[in-house]
Amino acid sequence: MDTLRLGTIGTSQITTQFIEAALHSKHYSLEAVYSRSIEKAEDFKERYEANKAYADWSGFIEDPDIDVIYVASPNSLHFEQAMDALSYKKHLIIEKPMVTSLDEWDDLIEKAQKEECVVVEAARHLFEPNFIKVTEVIQDFPKVYGATLTYSKYSSRYDNVLAGEEPAIFSPTFAGGAANDLGIYVVYAAVKWFGIPDSVQAFSQRIETGVDGKGTAVLRYPSFDVTLHYGKINTSLNHSEVYSSDATLVLDAITGVSQANLVDARTRDVQTLPLEPVANNPLEDEAIAFAEVMKDPDSAASRAKVNEWQTLSRNVHVVLDEIRQRD
Repeated sequence: MDTLRLGTIGTSQITTQFIEAALHSKHYSLEAVYSRSIEKAEDFKERYEANKAYADWSGFIEDPDIDVIYVASPNSLHFEQAMDALSYKKHLIIEKPMVTSLDEWDDLIEKAQKEECVVVEAARHLFEPNFIKVTEVIQDFPKVYGATLTYSKYSSRYDNVLAGEEPAIFSPTFAGGAANDLGIYVVYAAVKWFGIPDSVQAFSQRIETGVDGKGTAVLRYPSFDVTLHYGKINTSLNHSEVYSSDATLVLDAITGVSQANLVDARTRDVQTLPLEPVANNPLEDEAIAFAEVMKDPDSAASRAKVNEWQTLSRNVHVVLDEIRQRD
């Protein structure tokens, strides 16, 4: 298969980014776009020279010319839309959070295995070269003493909330809130680097709509703790840090890492790690990785990669469920 025929759900900025990344990678062609608004669907079709625009859900998922669907609708819609699409044997790339509960995660992957389709969660930082480099550094630490991971960025949509509105990203109806939006990035980092914690404590600050605007979670491991800070109603300028017996790894970000320093625990001497320039489009690395397995889903290499990604994804949703239940 030369290219994957792509269908997209949603017309937000993240969909724009993914379409541009997918097309630039040369692994995809844009077959169809879906939106509840045919005007928005037509606009995307013209902008990216797609073959079709849909506002009819059944017509979209039944389209035999679509190989893979990118799901970037509001969070609460992911599960039902994905289950429908799997019934028509579409591979799926689903924006994080893939689903809103662990039970949904298990049901979705069971359906994907039955239909012999690939389903992946779009946690983009896992595929960024600098995140991979940082992961290798952490794996080489002689002993981990803990970490503080932060991702808090003020959302312009909170201005709408303050004006009395309820945008989807802050709506309980659509499973909005800080943990599902930015918190999942730091959860992914923690679980990727340290595994599933023994226990989780979480504390949230609720906003006018009822969802969490910001939060803190403490993941307890056998010999150390990891503290997570995340928010959409504030901006944190704090770096993320991972503590070892010899040094502290200081990161300027969790996604799009552009600077990483190792600070000697005793002398405070600083070693700056060599990193690659941050990509213009941060979604291209994941788009390429997903295309490679979807073009040859039955190979041993593809099966191993999908199993690795899905195992990590499930572990992340175990922790997210704990956060949701305890905040």
